[in-house]
Amino acid sequence: MALLPKTQQRLLGIDISSTAVKLIELSRSETKGHHEYRVDAFASGNLPPGSVDARKIKDTTAVSEVITEVVSRSGSSAKQAAVAVSGAAVISRVIQLPAGLSELEMESMVSLEADHYIPQRLDEVRYDFDVIGPSQHNPETVDVLLAAARGDVVDDLIMVLENAGLTAQVVDAEQYAIEHCYQELVQFDPDSGNANNVAVIDIGANTMDVHVIVDSNIRHTREYHIGGRQLTQDIQNAYNLEPEEAEVRKINGDLPGDYRETLLQPFVKRLAQDIRGALQIYQASDEGANIQQLFLTGGCANLTGITDLVENLIGIPVRILDPFASMKFGKNVHLSKLREQAPAFTVACGLALRRFD
Repeated sequence: MALLPKTQQRLLGIDISSTAVKLIELSRSETKGHHEYRVDAFASGNLPPGSVDARKIKDTTAVSEVITEVVSRSGSSAKQAAVAVSGAAVISRVIQLPAGLSELEMESMVSLEADHYIPQRLDEVRYDFDVIGPSQHNPETVDVLLAAARGDVVDDLIMVLENAGLTAQVVDAEQYAIEHCYQELVQFDPDSGNANNVAVIDIGANTMDVHVIVDSNIRHTREYHIGGRQLTQDIQNAYNLEPEEAEVRKINGDLPGDYRETLLQPFVKRLAQDIRGALQIYQASDEGANIQQLFLTGGCANLTGITDLVENLIGIPVRILDPFASMKFGKNVHLSKLREQAPAFTVACGLALRRFD
């Protein structure tokens, strides 16, 4: 699923969040009948406060400058990029269309049907579709995923890349970048538990997105306004720290002995309550498929002890989603730094994988 076409050229996966720019470039080889991926370039850089607000770019110059700096530090010479629209800015619907249509017929049918499902004028949005497979309740139809985003949101992403000397070859949606990363790198991993029904919990700085994936496809997404910045502020206030020091000490766990009980556990409990609520809403609306495994991703996924805390509160096995677990690494990749930040690069990695679609 992409709001602009895909490519086979060298491709930078660039994730522009509310606080940082993260970049990944991947290459792929075939070994004994299966694909082996390698990280060829990686870098990240913090965005000035307020330059991206509520997942919308407010200061295109500032964001472009950070992208330029991140590309330079990565050492990559690639000029094509894949970026993503935030989940909150994407309208997605599963629609049913006749089976057996050619690709051209399907495109024509989707363009006719899109007006019924997108609550904006079609000339104001960018949209794309993906055939999921046969409809469960009618063998003569197929389920088709239709996704759309406002044109100005997409145009802003294209502009900041162009200002940084890059071309937007793919504009995706964050949830589908995560889905793609899971499909390609996680679901067949022996350690994944061979679960068909999973939830990927993306915990960012300001929001947490719960994505339910059933048989490799996202079936439900819900956003909650809770994220790692709230815990950072709690640490800052409790221990009288500057914001930068509070963030660093949150990540490395260098905090007083009462931190886990007084700050971390209440924060994770709030996360768990929202996760449980999202799963209950999904199960009530989608014929009750039981979730067998939770994967944590995003900047907060590496918080010390978070997997055990969530697992105890939810009662479902929990793992960290590490997109690089089975990858090789180029000689110029700072491996220890990449390992430290691995869960935060899930969207960037899913975008970089679009090179091979």
